[in-house]
Amino acid sequence: MRRGALAVLAGVLAGVFAIGCGDGGSTEIGSPPTALIPVSAAVDTIVTGEATDPPIAVRVEDALGNAVEGAPVRFVIVRGEGELSPGVAVAGRDGVAESVYRAGPTPGEAEIQADIPSAADVPPLRFLVLAEAADTVLLSIVEGDGQQAEAGSQLPLPFSIRAETTSGAPAGGVRIGFDWTPPEEVPDLPEGEETPELLEAGDTMAVAGPPDPAAPEESEESPARPGALTHDIVMTDADGRGGAVFTLGSRPGDYRIHVFAMGGVYSDTLSFSAMALASPGGAVQLDSIGNGRLAAGTRALLYGSGFRPVPDDNQVWIEGTAATVVSATETELTVEVPAFARTCLPEREVGVRVLVGSDASNGLLLPMEPANLRVGLEVGESLTLRGPVEVECVQFAPGAPMEAGEAGEPGAPEDLEPETPEYRIVIGNTGRNASSGLPLRITVRTPADMSGDGPATAVERGMIDPGIAEAALAGTSRDIGIRARTLAQLVQARVSPLRPDGSAAVSAPVPGDTLEYFFSVGPELAGTCVDPASTVRGTVRAVGDGVVLVEDLAAPAGGPTEEEWLALARELDGTVLPAVTSYFGPPEDIDRNGRVVILFTPAVNRLGDGEAGVGGFSLPQDLAASGRGDGELSDPDGGICPASNEAEIVYSVSADPDATLGRAISAADLLRETPALVAHEIQHIVSAGRRAPTSSAGFGAIEEIWLDEALSSLAEEVAGLAALGLPVGDRLTFDRVSETPEALDTFNAYMLGNFRNLGLYMLGLPGAPTVSTDDLDGVGGLQMRGFGWFLLRRLADQAGGDERAFFRSVVGGGQNYGRGIANLERVTGREWASILADVSVALALGAGTLDEGTEDSPEEDLDAPEALPQLAAATWDAADVFRSLNQDADTRSGLPTAIALRTEPLGFETRVLSLDVGPSSVQYFSLASAPGAPGLSLSLETAGGTPAGETAEPLITIVRTK
Repeated sequence: MRRGALAVLAGVLAGVFAIGCGDGGSTEIGSPPTALIPVSAAVDTIVTGEATDPPIAVRVEDALGNAVEGAPVRFVIVRGEGELSPGVAVAGRDGVAESVYRAGPTPGEAEIQADIPSAADVPPLRFLVLAEAADTVLLSIVEGDGQQAEAGSQLPLPFSIRAETTSGAPAGGVRIGFDWTPPEEVPDLPEGEETPELLEAGDTMAVAGPPDPAAPEESEESPARPGALTHDIVMTDADGRGGAVFTLGSRPGDYRIHVFAMGGVYSDTLSFSAMALASPGGAVQLDSIGNGRLAAGTRALLYGSGFRPVPDDNQVWIEGTAATVVSATETELTVEVPAFARTCLPEREVGVRVLVGSDASNGLLLPMEPANLRVGLEVGESLTLRGPVEVECVQFAPGAPMEAGEAGEPGAPEDLEPETPEYRIVIGNTGRNASSGLPLRITVRTPADMSGDGPATAVERGMIDPGIAEAALAGTSRDIGIRARTLAQLVQARVSPLRPDGSAAVSAPVPGDTLEYFFSVGPELAGTCVDPASTVRGTVRAVGDGVVLVEDLAAPAGGPTEEEWLALARELDGTVLPAVTSYFGPPEDIDRNGRVVILFTPAVNRLGDGEAGVGGFSLPQDLAASGRGDGELSDPDGGICPASNEAEIVYSVSADPDATLGRAISAADLLRETPALVAHEIQHIVSAGRRAPTSSAGFGAIEEIWLDEALSSLAEEVAGLAALGLPVGDRLTFDRVSETPEALDTFNAYMLGNFRNLGLYMLGLPGAPTVSTDDLDGVGGLQMRGFGWFLLRRLADQAGGDERAFFRSVVGGGQNYGRGIANLERVTGREWASILADVSVALALGAGTLDEGTEDSPEEDLDAPEALPQLAAATWDAADVFRSLNQDADTRSGLPTAIALRTEPLGFETRVLSLDVGPSSVQYFSLASAPGAPGLSLSLETAGGTPAGETAEPLITIVRTK
């Protein structure tokens, strides 16, 4: 027996420190137990069906650490299967109580709790026992050996086996393989020699009888058909049983079916025999069934002869499972078709046969429609299934039959093309917490092999090509991480925000003034409250109605001219600020100057790393109380931040044409990039100012990073649309935003980044981040931005009316300062699962696809299907924008690849896939049902192959794209 460790889980031990220690039992009346101490600190990992040796044991002690004799200890299995004996054990003189756990037949975990019912204040102990599959099993035949039936028909009984451990316990969870060998082909004999006779009815007692017509002769038009098993691999159940049903080939003779354990488990090989008869005969005849097909879990009417009028005298077998005979006459049987509910099986042909005593009818192969949900979608429609029950089984119907006269065949009209439905299948996890990852197993079954119990192929996380990552990170990137780390430090130190005191406004500076500000971000890319921090002295270059432009005195030469500074202030005043504040509200203006300072300083340039630079950022700590003035602390018990500027400031790079500080930034580059930066950062400033000073949570009330970034990305978009004079909800194409070179420059400055970030998200599937990432400074942060922007744009398009009210509500968070997913649920009135499914459908319809394992597709392969209906009330025709960006990816998107939604093709074949879906994440799969494709079933289970538990939050969304 293999040995392992029994893990003692975190059952809270007694909160008592022993004053003394002794091994003697306490026999005094009234010496109460105060603690349970684990004795079995190391117990063998056991084999399924076997018992722990030594037993699970605990020691009962009083407050002095002495053993308590006679205390009743209860042992209960709180999770998993198996048995405990005894359920209640009385502590002996040494205070020890023991119970033997016997594992169930299926590998897995069992959690056992030990407690004292009469002493509720004594914390319980919990133990974890790991039951592994046996290394060696013994296989035996249960039923199905020696069957006979006409060639080409399905045998009535399954080849059923039982697996046991060497100790005789049922061995569940063991993979059992089935294969078979056909009869030996009879060679052509010389003229005059007789062919050996094949078995005929009456030669032996047949288990099966004749078909209505004789078995067809093989010819070039009717080639020999091999036999087929319903399952090549099965997993034994709790009783150690497993089986498969066999359909005989068209060649008469003796078939041998071989059965053996797999997956590193040793067993002997069992052999079943089955005889295919050429032309058997019998008294029982099965002619037809109802409308010619069966539906699982419903009633069916069988027509024939030789039946008996007493229902129990007739047996009906459907694909190796007995059906209940409800009523009977000599020519008709009414039966309950088995539901086949234990396994998600596809639409298929099943064998039907009637047994009357020792006489068997001929067999019929008929279509079986499963009882599970069947996908019936028109182009553009979608279906969402949620929760562990709904996702257990989904059915895709067989493709249209291949018929003569279709396109490409003789006599077919040239314009006739067979229908090939295409689907995008989204597997999601609506869990919200970082710890709510969901390891899942997708099982796809087709009639050719319905096993689904073989080893799973892992769906690997999507990886962004290094060349694409380098291009994506060139320029600006790390502002997300700077804000996130700074905010985390403020919350951890419980720094108090500064509450505006309503003092009179102060006069604005004038051009030429010299101003001084703290700059607290160092190489660690986080703001610090340390005093003194480094300072920046700068000259006021322009003053607008809402902005003050300040350039560091240490800025390199070659920056904007005086006229360019003034033009930039006019653009910010005239376009950016009105657009952004109309959506999100005005800044709180804690410095009472009525303006946001834009500080252009080489200190930001120096934070970059080669081409991966920092374009700019705002710091939440500038809204913190510094302790220098008379401002009111919103949290009287909170700390101060001496490095706070107590002002609304956006920090930006300086122009550096000669690349003395890192990447080269011309004055034109700076003027082009600044408006979008200001739009982005002002949303951060407005959102933080709406929440931190007035909430009891202080800086902890600021919006979650992913949604705050999504809102700021949306701010860039609305500022860009304002600059172009274009409305929302107008299904904008790329031509609309690039009618002139100036318009294209505006699109590139304000909005291209959002589409590029969304493209990085799509190219990074599966596994691209959505609402959290450990890669804030890298591609992960950009992917999170892209997803968040697309999500908010979709929600706003659906909201109707004036979307500015929608965004103001999101920014404020409501009376309770809602954050993240809960905030969106509050504003939309929808559950997160519905939101996640909807945005997945929108993305599936709005982008071309690139199947995993293929090279970058040519442009025509990335086009959205022409027949797709348009999404209602959309601001962007995303398919058109991506198609246009992909026409010249290097110059248009800035990424050295075509942008497409990366999917994993499923195909109409039996497969088992394992994948780990992160919280609030989705993974895309593609499926095309060509003419003649078989039925297909899809089930979603936990990684262990069992249905997802009640605490899991799985999601399947299916959208038909063609």
